[in-house]
Amino acid sequence: MDGSPMNDKKWTHERKKLLMSIRLRHESDFTAKIKKRSTIWQTIRREIQEVDNTFSPSVDEITRCFTNMLGTYRRIKRRNGTSGESATNWDFFDEMDDVYGTRSSISVPDNMLDYSLDQLTHDLSSNDTPSPSPSAPSSEFTQVVGTAQKRKRNEVIEFLASESEKQAKLLEALVESEKEKVNIEKEKVQELRSIRNLYEKILERNLNT
Repeated sequence: MDGSPMNDKKWTHERKKLLMSIRLRHESDFTAKIKKRSTIWQTIRREIQEVDNTFSPSVDEITRCFTNMLGTYRRIKRRNGTSGESATNWDFFDEMDDVYGTRSSISVPDNMLDYSLDQLTHDLSSNDTPSPSPSAPSSEFTQVVGTAQKRKRNEVIEFLASESEKQAKLLEALVESEKEKVNIEKEKVQELRSIRNLYEKILERNLNT
């Protein structure tokens, strides 16, 4: 890869593919909930840099990129469930579908998978249990899908809470940094005034001599 500074922060197709591969490889770590999510993301970041040492994204940038790709997958899955189409030109779909398209322990019809993915967003703003789809074949199936939705909802809420805390700390650090810059500028102005006053006194003394 091009190691120029302009590409160091750019999410190229190859880097997205690398992130996708490493993140999905750690999916079991996220679902097991034994390790802290922040620790897992740090591990993912380290593994990315081991493969591409010219790329140094922050954990926040990595999570944001993956979240965007997950959103794209969800939209395609919803579209396929609505139109009945299964083909897509998005390069990462099949890889993500191998992991997220078969999360239930039983074989789930495509329309029910689409329902599950679409319902995830609504679950974040409601504590009510989603109504089962009219096409659900049995109460056992509904229970399995409901359990999967609840687990996904908890994971997303945990992720959003973690990201919110990070953003708050980042904002606080930024404010402190700006305050420090202002104080430094004030000191510089004061020093310049002192030098100017001294210069004027010397000039006045020379004129009076």
